[in-house]
Amino acid sequence: MDPVVPDRREGPIVLVGEELRVGEFIQMYHHLVGRVSQYVQRNPMSPNTQLFAFLALMNTYVPDSYLLMSECQKILGPPDPIHGGPPFEARMEPFTVFINISSLSPENRCMIHQVFAQAGVDLLADLGISRSATVKKFMFSLCGDNPQPHIIQFIKDLLTKREKGEKGKEKFSRLIEDIQLQENFYNTLAVLKTASNKFRQNPIFPQTISRLFYIRRGITGSRKAEEWAKTAIERAPRNSYVADTLGQVFKNRLLREAWQLQDILDRAKDAFEAFKDVEKKADKEEGPEMKDRAGTVSISDSFNNRGLFGFIQVAKIAFEKLIRTSSDLSRSFIQRLKLEVETKFDFFEWYLTYSQPSMTTTEPSYFWKDIALCYEHYTTKSAAESSSFPGLLDCLNHGLFTSKGRRARFEEAEKTASDLEAIRDDLKTTYEANVDDVQACERYILSNIILSNKRSNTPQLTLVKELQATICRFLGTEVGQRSPEFYLLALMLFWPEELSEEDDEEVEQPATEDDGSEDKTWEDEDTDGEEEPAQLSPELMFDPDLQQQVTYVEKAFERKYAKYLRGRYLLPLFFLGKGSGLSKWIHKSRLDAIVERKVDAEPADEHNESMREKWRRIYKMWTTGEVWQVSEIQDILLPVQVERGHSPTMPEEHEEQEVFVCAGGKKIMATVAGEPEAPVLSPVLFYLGFTIQGPVVFKVGLNESEQ
Repeated sequence: MDPVVPDRREGPIVLVGEELRVGEFIQMYHHLVGRVSQYVQRNPMSPNTQLFAFLALMNTYVPDSYLLMSECQKILGPPDPIHGGPPFEARMEPFTVFINISSLSPENRCMIHQVFAQAGVDLLADLGISRSATVKKFMFSLCGDNPQPHIIQFIKDLLTKREKGEKGKEKFSRLIEDIQLQENFYNTLAVLKTASNKFRQNPIFPQTISRLFYIRRGITGSRKAEEWAKTAIERAPRNSYVADTLGQVFKNRLLREAWQLQDILDRAKDAFEAFKDVEKKADKEEGPEMKDRAGTVSISDSFNNRGLFGFIQVAKIAFEKLIRTSSDLSRSFIQRLKLEVETKFDFFEWYLTYSQPSMTTTEPSYFWKDIALCYEHYTTKSAAESSSFPGLLDCLNHGLFTSKGRRARFEEAEKTASDLEAIRDDLKTTYEANVDDVQACERYILSNIILSNKRSNTPQLTLVKELQATICRFLGTEVGQRSPEFYLLALMLFWPEELSEEDDEEVEQPATEDDGSEDKTWEDEDTDGEEEPAQLSPELMFDPDLQQQVTYVEKAFERKYAKYLRGRYLLPLFFLGKGSGLSKWIHKSRLDAIVERKVDAEPADEHNESMREKWRRIYKMWTTGEVWQVSEIQDILLPVQVERGHSPTMPEEHEEQEVFVCAGGKKIMATVAGEPEAPVLSPVLFYLGFTIQGPVVFKVGLNESEQ
């Protein structure tokens, strides 16, 4: 068998600190399939063969894993070199040439390069030393009463770490998948049972066994899957992620086993109860920063949305089964779920509009598809026609490659200016009929900003002054207690204009009809809050304290969204542009459209570019900052001047994360997007954006005068 020489573009092969040449690699490979193969056939149970098997398995499936020299000597057994025995290198012949010994840590670490590790695992399997046998012996050899933390972590990674694929996470770890493929289900089960028995407090091994039964054994494994899921919950009764497995078991039972009316209702009831339990536990979990706080029940890096999403999936499956029965019981069941489905839809609508898992990842394509279809089933309304606040924000994304609808494979038409005008008119009518409804006010104002992004010069646009007067009716009531959406709009409506001299006369002309209101400021008026805002002239409220509005939006975010969006990337919703009035706010979809056109215009690496590759190229433009160098984007965005923040309450390590944006003679605090590589100082160029948490500045590069 000829060796497959690794692609040097993936990095050199380094052994004992030296890069291996191709000829040396081939020579070592022949040593492996020659002398090593012969030795293993004669000595399959020898300590050095076992140690080589352990290191090969670890480094194949957990790159950069290692064994300490003391652990290697324990496996080899006496006599130890310190007691006069032969040196480690001699005892490991003929495997020595493959072992890297690192002396960077206090104790030497032994490992095998992944290329040779993989070849070693395959060779050993061909010679009758299976992966399952090796990993079980590994656990028996190194997992006594007090196994080392790094050994526990390596075993956990070997058996449970799932790689991310094109359609989301793989079903199982690579090792478990290979044992199933190369061996059989029962060997896989035996390995996981061994781990579960060795680590009796850890819920992840019975959880994985449960998943093995319901995924690989289907209906026949359903009862065993339920038993193991409950065992996992007993080990971690407060963990929402562990509780989710039982919900998945019941959901799969509904999907695969329930066909008669009563079976459908019973299975759905079990699944709903399980996912509601997940939801309750997730709601009590806190972020890592709360781990030392008294009363904290459980910690998770991000909010577990699986209880809410599991409910949606069960509701969708139940509907699609019940609709075929056409019974009064079915209709009653569906009607009872309608309100809860709407509530869950509302959650995911803002959850997915305001955030995504990271800057370079989105939810799987089925995620929004299941949510939108379930919502349509129970309400007969289309998710794409939603005119809620997040629904309005999302409507400009329709038709883009990056939109939720396109990812879900929905036919999704781009919204026209006429469509948006009709939406704005409907929301205006709704607001005028409910002038004390702050949410109606928010949606009406936002619809005008959305419309301005489609047709900035339309005479149908409401004047900024009118919208300022509209929101001012609410600024003086429930001060600091309104929604993040409300304060986001207040910041946008009152953000100072940055005008060139030739624009001044044209834009400021209408202000002469306002009796000098432009010269008045918020500070000029009595703002102690004692007067009823409805009795004040709106013109007197046209210069609110923007820094205070930033504080309000941040606190409102903490109250309403921080728990649910922790650990996720907050999407910029708008950017400050070069226009005036409403047209200065550039919806992110306009940047996405420019990026998409640029990516489409570039020659693809492959003759048939996959969706994944297109996503990768789009994300690369954002993560590398290339997006800010596109001339079309530079033409519409307005650079802002910033100064380093010096808040006395700001921890020193966060000083580089916050800056003051200088606008209209004011200094307004904003967060810096990402981790600044250099001190936040001019002449670095910045663009200003807004997330649902408030203003964010994006570092673009050096100012032209400094380049």
